[in-house]
Amino acid sequence: MDHALKTLLTLDGHIPETIGRAALSSADRSVADTPVGHRPLLDPAATTPDVLILDATGRARFILEGAETPAGSLLVGSLVADPELIHKISRRYASARAADESAGAEMRRWLQELPQDGVRTLIDQLAYVVRHMAPVLLYVGDRHYSNFGQFSNLPGRSLNADDDRNLLNRLAATPVTEWPTEDACFIALTHFLLRSGIQARLEEVNGTQLSPAAVVDFLTDRIRNYGAQPPRSPQNSITAAHLESLADTCARERRDQLAGGAVFYRLIHGVNLNKAEHLLPQAVTYADVPPAVRTLFAQTAGIPSDTSAFDDTRPALDRLAGELHTSPAPAGFHSAYEALLTRFMTTLAEASGSDVAMGRGPRSLAPLHPDNVENGDPLELRTNDFFCCVAPGEGFAAHFADDRAALVKTLSAYSARMRFNTWHYLPHTLGVHEREPGRDDWFFAPSMPDLTHWSDQHHTGHVTFGVRFAIRVPLGIEYAGRYLPGLYDLRLMRAHGEQYTVADLRATVAAGRLLTALHQAMSPYGPTVRDFDNGWFRTFYG
Repeated sequence: MDHALKTLLTLDGHIPETIGRAALSSADRSVADTPVGHRPLLDPAATTPDVLILDATGRARFILEGAETPAGSLLVGSLVADPELIHKISRRYASARAADESAGAEMRRWLQELPQDGVRTLIDQLAYVVRHMAPVLLYVGDRHYSNFGQFSNLPGRSLNADDDRNLLNRLAATPVTEWPTEDACFIALTHFLLRSGIQARLEEVNGTQLSPAAVVDFLTDRIRNYGAQPPRSPQNSITAAHLESLADTCARERRDQLAGGAVFYRLIHGVNLNKAEHLLPQAVTYADVPPAVRTLFAQTAGIPSDTSAFDDTRPALDRLAGELHTSPAPAGFHSAYEALLTRFMTTLAEASGSDVAMGRGPRSLAPLHPDNVENGDPLELRTNDFFCCVAPGEGFAAHFADDRAALVKTLSAYSARMRFNTWHYLPHTLGVHEREPGRDDWFFAPSMPDLTHWSDQHHTGHVTFGVRFAIRVPLGIEYAGRYLPGLYDLRLMRAHGEQYTVADLRATVAAGRLLTALHQAMSPYGPTVRDFDNGWFRTFYG
């Protein structure tokens, strides 16, 4: 059984076993943790009533004593052992389920003590968050909760808020006393998670079980990673009051880390979209910018390659911005600014061993100015009002040999997808996402870098475009007296080969800070980006 179960938990080596195990209910873990030497055999040909399955959501589960197997499941095999061992396993399984029910009762009691409008507020807040964020798939016991695809029972891009399958609407119309324990746990525990930081907390527990004990462990671990001590826990039980204290401590310590200049990043396992938050261990400096990129800016801006502090680059970048604004456009470009962006991406792609480097942003800042009256409502902008500069590494371009049309099609596809992303984040970037009338189709603007493994196994766009390993660094600038998060970004991708490392991420974060400083220095000139559309890619790379 060990080999088969490990294959299921790691999805054949594509995610760490710890994350796969975190998807198991405590009852399933009680079976998986049967001591060595007392474990049942797993026989695909046997027909005993106790089986191991992979359910339709991709989670390993044990179904004991002939309980109903969920529709769409894949039977891995039957458990074969002497009756006494099976009986012991069944008792542990039942005991774990009873313990979960008892722990969940505390969450239900807490919800019942809230005013009715307080419960409705929790439901409305959760509905708001999941409608405007990336896919989530969470578990409580045997039940799943998702805003994604065919498994959706939460509102999002796959399920309209007024759809009959929207669980949150049903809960809002039902007294808490009539909720299943799993649903009570889900509402309470997602509240504590969101209270502990930002909406991305839900993505951090993607593909895992939510239980009071699991959330306590999660928040305790985060607080310790921030260099602080978690509040003391009560004896022999988990209370809602303790979860609230943990959540508030976690949120406060995270804010303090950000205020002190800490750089958070997320390690994303693309197969199940688990997005775990981590801290870069040391401050990022200009010295972390890849040497080839530093050489480029030594040549174009006069920044000495041995510069260590980003603040020391500002005067040179301000001068460079003025030169780019007035310089004639090199051949193949509409402006010197666009030419430098292409050189930046090309240099970074080669320096990082990437197949492609790219960066997105607005074609014009003018429509984003708060006093804009001449350029129309910024929420009426379309995807073509944004750009994405995409540059291939030499090896990636050589892969297409003489088929330049295929190369152009690929680069154009990357660019089009990233233009959509800028459009999708724009309401939140501008801080007008709650404006009425507004635009309902938007996502929260990204706030921290991502390091992604195996995203071509799940993420639809990445599957289509062969993006297996990736780094994303969101970039924001100050414009017209306000900060615009995620207005720009920097991305690297590899379709094959080795996955990116934390050292690669650090170098890309540093390169992103340099790119941010360039965008910031250019912003007073109101640059217009006209390159990087399909026609430009055909002309430049065809």
